[in-house]
Amino acid sequence: MTVKELGQKELELYSSVISITGTMEEKTEQIIILGYSEQYRKIHSEYAKLNKSDLEALKRGLFLIWYSRTEPSCYTGIADLVPEAEHAIIKTLDRRINMNVTDYELDWMLSYYSNIEFSFEQFRDYKSFYRKLTTEKTEMPNSIDKEEMKTRGQMGIYWSSLNRYNEKNTNS
Repeated sequence: MTVKELGQKELELYSSVISITGTMEEKTEQIIILGYSEQYRKIHSEYAKLNKSDLEALKRGLFLIWYSRTEPSCYTGIADLVPEAEHAIIKTLDRRINMNVTDYELDWMLSYYSNIEFSFEQFRDYKSFYRKLTTEKTEMPNSIDKEEMKTRGQMGIYWSSLNRYNEKNTNS
């Protein structure tokens, strides 16, 4: 699958997740029964397969790792991801950081994730990644292209939802 196809699958899946009603526990149970969390594992594993050659796949895979650890699955549909896929993404990221092959967006994403550092605690052995996450800070942009974000799966939904990107601060 392509990154574009994966993003579309994410958006369709997210629409299904947010349509579930009930308590947190009931929603979580429905997400499992309906197979949504398993579908997210598959999407994430596909991003992991693409992450060495596609920076966007790396960013989305990294986002899903972070999001799965910081938000309840009853709101996102994302539960436990495949550990091998998580390590593949962090390993690629560690190498990119080692070779100084990142971009501004990835750098500010890592800075943002550092606010909830525990979400990557299990990846401390990836020295370059963990050092950058915990010590290097990059300022977030003042605006984002919300139209572009609409095509970037849950990562795009999340970044567009931040208060700092309200209508007066966006490009769209």
